[in-house]
Amino acid sequence: MPDQSSLLSRLRRPVVTPGIAHAIEQGLHEEGRRRADALEAQLDYVRHVAESARATAAMVARRKVPGRRVTVLFLVHHPEAWYSLARVHELMLADPDFEVVVASLPRHFPGADGYRDEDYVSGRLDHFGVEHLRFNSRDPFMDLDIIRTIDPDIIVRQSQWDADIPPAFATSELRFARLCQVPYELLNFIVNIIEDSGLNTVLDSPFHRNAWAVFCANDEVRAEIAEQTPATRARQFVATGHPKADVLGALAGAEPDPGHRFTVLWSAHHSVGEEWVRFGTFATTGPQMVEQARAHPEWDFVFSAHPALLTKMDEHAAPLSEALVADFWRDWNALPNTSVFGGGDYADQFRNSDVLVCDGVSWLAEYQLTGRPVVFLEREDHQPFSPLGERIIAGVNRVPGVAEAFTLVEALAAGAADPRQDERQRTAQLLRGDGHAAENIVAAIKAKLEDEGWQH
Repeated sequence: MPDQSSLLSRLRRPVVTPGIAHAIEQGLHEEGRRRADALEAQLDYVRHVAESARATAAMVARRKVPGRRVTVLFLVHHPEAWYSLARVHELMLADPDFEVVVASLPRHFPGADGYRDEDYVSGRLDHFGVEHLRFNSRDPFMDLDIIRTIDPDIIVRQSQWDADIPPAFATSELRFARLCQVPYELLNFIVNIIEDSGLNTVLDSPFHRNAWAVFCANDEVRAEIAEQTPATRARQFVATGHPKADVLGALAGAEPDPGHRFTVLWSAHHSVGEEWVRFGTFATTGPQMVEQARAHPEWDFVFSAHPALLTKMDEHAAPLSEALVADFWRDWNALPNTSVFGGGDYADQFRNSDVLVCDGVSWLAEYQLTGRPVVFLEREDHQPFSPLGERIIAGVNRVPGVAEAFTLVEALAAGAADPRQDERQRTAQLLRGDGHAAENIVAAIKAKLEDEGWQH
């Protein structure tokens, strides 16, 4: 009779066939390769950090007060916001005290798959007549080497969010130079979300903390920033006025082009999901705006989407389904009285419109400078406005939906006065500076350099 304990032992012993053995060997090999690749990537990053530290240390060690000419590098990833920099760039080009370099960058907006659109950014700069370098290397750190070779005294970046651009152009890589920003928005007027790190990234990001100068609309804006940035108390913010306010403020009373019909400018924000500031309403209002355009063939409708909303539409990011997006474009483009504004030079769009229908955010303030009415498609759960924001938003007509918006728009088209006209004029007065913001920015830069010993 067989030994039962020996039999049970053999039954418990795993049977390893050649096929199983090969699969195990392959699995171990692939796991080993993955670990080796991960380790190599970590080593590459360590080597890069070490090299970056050495390069930065070398530049800081030899850094001195700028020579007679100050080298300024503008890094551009958001040509839709070029208005904020255009006049500053123009003044510096004409000033013998400055050597100006502009470079186009790839970008990553919410919803995008990787960094892209450098060709679009470059094309828009060409359209604006701006000579520029193109930083589009497969390895962006090679472009960072070019920046180090240029050795700028000042680097102007368009936004504080490092995530919008490749890591090679992050704050940590550029702080060997004096970092500056002219914000693309006139001012921040919502209560900012504090991240898990405890930072208010809209006003107190790593970029802000390392910045040499951030230029803002006025002393009142700077005071509110100081209250929200205890680490720096807005020491790096300089009240100069905003160049964009000068451009848009000049549109008050400006006549539209000949042949103009009543025109609705419709702007849609990208925060359509449940994340971040939650102003975007396109998932519900997009189809309804098509219906309004269809119902009013005597008017023209211009759709201007935030660039990040277009990215989300392309990627069908929730709640923007593929069917919703496809149906919208099909129906919108089929109408004879609709068009799409591609972004960039939008002063003419403002001048040739009669009313703005908008769900947020920056145009709610900016359009008030034109002297035209604003209708705010207000999402119930949006991030609240700051105290200064409540004053700004007093100048717009707040409505819960498209139907209510167009009851008002129809009245305006028939000649009715804007119900928020008086408040809108007060908002414009708050935002409008002395009309020389760009000149003030250039003067402030020179004054700060002179404080460091610069002579010219």
